[in-house]
Amino acid sequence: MNRPMLTAASPISDRKLEAFVSSEEGKNAVDQLVHKSGTRSAASIHSGTLATAARMVGIAKFGDVVIAELGEEPHENSLEAIREIANEGVQLILLGRQDDIATYRTLIAAGARDYLVLPLAETIDFPGLPQPQPTIATEAPARNSRVIAVCGVSGGTGASLLSSNLAVALMKKTGSDNTETRLADVALLDADLGFGTVAIDLDIEQTQGLLDALAAPERIDSTFLTSTMAEPLRGLRVYSAETSDMKDISHSEAGLPELLRHLRRECPNTVIDLPRKLMAENSPLLDEVDDVVFVMSPGFGSVRACGRLIDLLKNRRTPPRLWAVLSRTRRDAGLKPSEITSVLNCPISFELPYCAADLARASVKGQPLQKLAPRSAYARKVAALAKSVSASQVHAEPTRRTFFKRKGG
Repeated sequence: MNRPMLTAASPISDRKLEAFVSSEEGKNAVDQLVHKSGTRSAASIHSGTLATAARMVGIAKFGDVVIAELGEEPHENSLEAIREIANEGVQLILLGRQDDIATYRTLIAAGARDYLVLPLAETIDFPGLPQPQPTIATEAPARNSRVIAVCGVSGGTGASLLSSNLAVALMKKTGSDNTETRLADVALLDADLGFGTVAIDLDIEQTQGLLDALAAPERIDSTFLTSTMAEPLRGLRVYSAETSDMKDISHSEAGLPELLRHLRRECPNTVIDLPRKLMAENSPLLDEVDDVVFVMSPGFGSVRACGRLIDLLKNRRTPPRLWAVLSRTRRDAGLKPSEITSVLNCPISFELPYCAADLARASVKGQPLQKLAPRSAYARKVAALAKSVSASQVHAEPTRRTFFKRKGG
């Protein structure tokens, strides 16, 4: 069965190869096929199956050759997906585990160029894969937009709440004079792919396009973003989705830096709700961040966590601007701003007041408080933060003292 139909009579040496595989056997098969022709650098390998590739039909362009793993669904359920992808004019190579002539003929009849059975035999040959092209180094374009990361240094500080309201405040700051070449005034990205809440907070459907973008970031363009991002308010575009496979989160997170680069080109401001896990791991996406807003509660553990994250940032080659925000959504130990400042050796940029009733009303209505009650104490503070960030006020690089003793200690 493992007899490829692509031969020297039908060369594809000048074409681009993409692969959608989810199992180790699938990944090994692609590695084996590409390695045999010495074209590894020409292959773009994404996490997913044929179903993942099918979701991209009509949204983004495929490579000339697509290798896709069938997955666990019955093969008859995949026939429509095969036809859709084949109609895009690509050469579709399928990988599966069912080894019989009937399956082979059915898949080929649906439009596949070939079907290979997993695991591949060591002697399998696959001539004519695209040859690697030399990489031409280019200078990074000058940044004319801003990426702002909002990070809750501990649970329950209201970081996701702040990110949504800050995005709305920035939208009002930049105005609503969208042009045809601008995606939106502000993009809001929920980077918590496991337990993100931005979609719930804004009462919108999860945006599956986010996961598709992270699986194949090289396909992102203006059309893709316009088609897949939610627009809960005019001038605000949102990406927020949860992956169904927790084991795949790390792979998806690897696409965040490229996504941010695209959003930067399309929007004057991008706000990212950034889990502290990615911050602590010193994720490469931090290279795309201009400002970091740390949200902390007035408690010992929260302030200590903030100090540790500050230490990580100040050791970066180009540290982002830092905004330390004290949230009063929970009382904790009730530390004073002066006590916190003395420990972090970094000023408290803003204090978010306790306003449970207003926030509860906004939550029930599924609207940002910034829109529902712009004159509330919380909304006014967020608006002031947005104005300061927009003005590019730079804070001195922080240096932190040894953590303080508890009161009375």
